[in-house]
Amino acid sequence: MKFPTLVLLTCLLSLLAPMNLVAETGPMNGTVAETIDAGGYTYIRIKDSDTWIATATMEVSEGDPIEYSGGAEMLDFHSKSLDRTFESIWFVQKVSITEQDASRQAAAQGHAPIPAGTPRDAATAAPAPGSIEKLDGGKNVEEILSDRAALHGQTVSLRAKVIKVSENIMGMNWITLQDGTGAAPDNKLLAISSEMVAVGEVVTAKGVLENDVDLGSGYLYKVLLEEATFSKSN
Repeated sequence: MKFPTLVLLTCLLSLLAPMNLVAETGPMNGTVAETIDAGGYTYIRIKDSDTWIATATMEVSEGDPIEYSGGAEMLDFHSKSLDRTFESIWFVQKVSITEQDASRQAAAQGHAPIPAGTPRDAATAAPAPGSIEKLDGGKNVEEILSDRAALHGQTVSLRAKVIKVSENIMGMNWITLQDGTGAAPDNKLLAISSEMVAVGEVVTAKGVLENDVDLGSGYLYKVLLEEATFSKSN
């Protein structure tokens, strides 16, 4: 993320924990003491400082020397996928392994690959009603919105079209989904993910539903799909 724009993005803060915003002042270095992959993230404990950092899923091992920069500290952050609360953890934008061959370095960057032709904040037209078949065993947008109280905290799946992608906001991608059901404004669902999808693509999305999320500055969402993962849908 371009940190000069950070002030404009303070509405997109932690959904469940306090956050301290910091400017990108330069890279930090450390040695990996522990690593855990879960929920689309790689969690890394730095040996010397005993600091936890997290980034998009990457290949890294205990003992690797790493360099990291950019991001924000989240206090008392609870990871649903790990069922663990971190007293302090830094969600960082860039992580790289130093002193290694070029092929592994390319695989170790802390960013999900971006499909060709997907510009920042790209958008496309909404699908027509009835044009997207409901996922077998899943929900549609209208059902998710109407049943949000009962679905709070649960993992839900749906088939939908990617309408808009806001890339790399606070290290995550904010993806708007629609499937032709529901009436405005309850006809779209915002998913937060470390993965990237192409605008206009029909996907199967899966994530944990959170209700009545207040991001501040007037940004209030009836529902958000957290820790979202995607697969191509037929």
